Amino acid sequence: MNTGIIKSKPVGKDFAFIKIEGKDGDLFFHKSEVTDPAGFEGLNEGDAVTFETKQDNQGRTNAVNVMKSA
Repeated sequence: MNTGIIKSKPVGKDFAFIKIEGKDGDLFFHKSEVTDPAGFEGLNEGDAVTFETKQDNQGRTNAVNVMKSA
């Protein structure tokens, strides 16, 4: 599992971005990839999260299985 912080979560959108500590760039994730019991709505900017990564069909790496860190 990877760890990071929710960097941005645009209001009214179904996606957000994770900043991985010590790495450049951000990872996109769609609300359908959230496995936290609180759901996508329970995640906020600044929250620490754990996640896995997966390449989409266009070769971009995205976050999947996103959950708040305990």
